[in-house]
Amino acid sequence: MTKRTTLYGKAWKGLRSHYFLNVVVAFLVAFILHDGYQYATDWSNWTNSEETAVVLRENRDTNADVLLELLRKAELFDLDLRQYADTSAEKYTMGYFSVIVNEVTSSGSLGFGILSGLNKILFDGRIAQSVTIFVMVLLLGVYWIFVKNLILIGRCRYFLERRTYPDTRIDRLLFIYRTDTTRNAARIMLLRSIYQTLWNLTIVGGFIKYYEYRMIPYILAENPGIPAKEAFRLSRELMRGDKRHAFWMDMSLLPGVLLDGATFHLTSLFFFNPYKECLFAELYALVREEKRDGIFRGTLLYDEYLFAPGERTIYPDAECPTPHVSHRSWLSMDYEKDYTLLNSLLFFYLFSLVGWLFEVLFYLVNEGSFINRGVLTGPWVPIYGVGGLLIIYVLKPFRRKPALLFGLSFTMCGALEYFTSWALEQLAGMRWWDYTGYFMNLNGRICLEGLTVFGLAGAAVTYSIAPFSDNLLNTIPEKKRKVLAIFLSVIFLADCIWSVFHPNTGNGITEGFY
Repeated sequence: MTKRTTLYGKAWKGLRSHYFLNVVVAFLVAFILHDGYQYATDWSNWTNSEETAVVLRENRDTNADVLLELLRKAELFDLDLRQYADTSAEKYTMGYFSVIVNEVTSSGSLGFGILSGLNKILFDGRIAQSVTIFVMVLLLGVYWIFVKNLILIGRCRYFLERRTYPDTRIDRLLFIYRTDTTRNAARIMLLRSIYQTLWNLTIVGGFIKYYEYRMIPYILAENPGIPAKEAFRLSRELMRGDKRHAFWMDMSLLPGVLLDGATFHLTSLFFFNPYKECLFAELYALVREEKRDGIFRGTLLYDEYLFAPGERTIYPDAECPTPHVSHRSWLSMDYEKDYTLLNSLLFFYLFSLVGWLFEVLFYLVNEGSFINRGVLTGPWVPIYGVGGLLIIYVLKPFRRKPALLFGLSFTMCGALEYFTSWALEQLAGMRWWDYTGYFMNLNGRICLEGLTVFGLAGAAVTYSIAPFSDNLLNTIPEKKRKVLAIFLSVIFLADCIWSVFHPNTGNGITEGFY
């Protein structure tokens, strides 16, 4: 049996073990690394125009031929459809930030994208907005260095622990933040990106170095305090003679890219992304075992507990060679805990606020303008708060069954969204969202892709967001939490009463859906 065949078998076994938890982790990391989940069926360009949105909303039950005729009559069919054929190069068309974001995403390089974006700004006469752009670039850089790169290491840590300890929790994604090695790990990952960018200028050298540096995140996941020079040396030695195995493993995953678009991103979401992480965790474990005697030096600490579980089902934090900082214990997540009524009430407002921020930022990035999303006037969308509490309390008996919890979150949140859409339309005669044009939508109120995200988000709330938020709230004295809860409740009730008579409506809210 060849080395790759062995790895494929072990990766498949690892994927099946706690399958849905592996999917949730891969989904969360992809959400962070790739700036959010994108709907595969992108009809936003059609529904961005108010006229088209009216035609689609008023004729959602019309067959394709009649709808086409309606579009012709509305003088929309003669639009140059080539602008909608390829959205990968120009993802966003409005807003100052779109210049930088488009260049970064289309080029695949942060550095080149920023330079290209700044060049366009200067030569397009947008110098007045340069300050805004530079601030955005700075924030993106900080986010990239201290969030994206470190979460990538956390992902490696999770899948390394998962192959050995069956009860590994999602909080391993935050492994780096619980130690005093955050800056060291961030610096090494930054150097890795800089070196890779420079080597890419030589083309062939970039290809070789891509595989030579492949194991650096795994090395940091095992020993985040390692010196930069040693991290690069170990990765080079681990991949010596095994670059071709990593290359052919990448090639074997190419069908996932081809199937991704045909399956509306569901193939990658539910199989290829988590399987790939299991596969390369197995590769690291294998080459580490094969070469450890020749490349590991006794002057450095290495985490043998990652590969020698004994009788345990969860990693022994107390014996970790990289000690955890005591005052960062709130970063751990116990998803089986019970939540107090006070914290649950604050959860409602927190989830509602996060939902509002998500809606507003989504519209800001895609349309370039600020829109106060939601029915209410204040910064909250209650459907997110209600959904979060339903997941926490109604689905509590299923926390040890991730697959079932995903399915129930999918169903329950879908029912909540459909009923809320129907009730608002009956009461106010308007819609605050419309999925008409999305694959497998039901009367424009819900759609398959949205429900898939709800199912994964329900698992994320259960296993990470809720316990993490509870830890944060518990750092606030109880009296202050009570005052905060009372204050928010008074403001929220006043907003509800006001919005009964003056609901939040207008373009981008109840008209011209994104």
